[in-house]
Amino acid sequence: MKRIIVLGVLLTGPAAWADQVFLRGGGSIHGEVVRRTESSVVMEVGPGRMTLPMSRVDRIVATTSDLSIYRERAARLAPGDLAGWLGLARWADGRDLLTQAREAYERIVAVDPENAAANAALGRVRLAGRWVTAEESYRARGYVELDGGWVTPEERSAVLAERAAEARARELTAEAAARAREAEARARTAEADARRAEAQAQGSYSGIPYPYVYGGGGVLIGPGIHGVRPHHGQRSRVPPPVVIDAPPPPATRDEGGSAPSRHGSTTNSSRKH
Repeated sequence: MKRIIVLGVLLTGPAAWADQVFLRGGGSIHGEVVRRTESSVVMEVGPGRMTLPMSRVDRIVATTSDLSIYRERAARLAPGDLAGWLGLARWADGRDLLTQAREAYERIVAVDPENAAANAALGRVRLAGRWVTAEESYRARGYVELDGGWVTPEERSAVLAERAAEARARELTAEAAARAREAEARARTAEADARRAEAQAQGSYSGIPYPYVYGGGGVLIGPGIHGVRPHHGQRSRVPPPVVIDAPPPPATRDEGGSAPSRHGSTTNSSRKH
């Protein structure tokens, strides 16, 4: 309750008194509280007005501010007191009351449009016998605006052309890099396909050249090769022929009635007789 009463006095007190608002978490703001609600506080500060939510306000203390001093001095000046307004404007400038300083300079120009000090402070320049703004001066002399500054049309064209060339160069570089990445990806894919095909070919190849095939009893036969057995685990790539080993010829009897052996010799019994 005590704080609320103090605020009420500050809001209804004379203009010579201002406020210092202390914020929660540190820091403070100097100005004059012009309106307060349950949720916010509106303050008059040098550049203008600002609104603070009450959730950020820790406390408000009455104090004398530069803004209140400016208002007091301005209230005592007559409209035609150019020297007084000029002094007040420069004083406000020195205390960063930029809005109030401009207000004072404009009051001077309203009474004396040719006042050099006030016009210069407002950023105006002399052109063709009259005071104009800096923008009016540049445009009247043929300058154009670029990036917050003023240049000749030729300079502007050169700058824009250079920027366009740089943008195109960056675009071409990006396109070349993309093509290089695509080519590299295709090369990697082709290499992987070749390796995969080679692995598949090696897995299906038996190691036995055609027309060599397995004969009966696992014997490898072929042109000029008889009785060669393949290595363990090898298989033929072609089916074996229907007849591989012919059966031995039937045994024949000699004149004595003895059956010879397969090697053409007679049995032991025939030799004995």
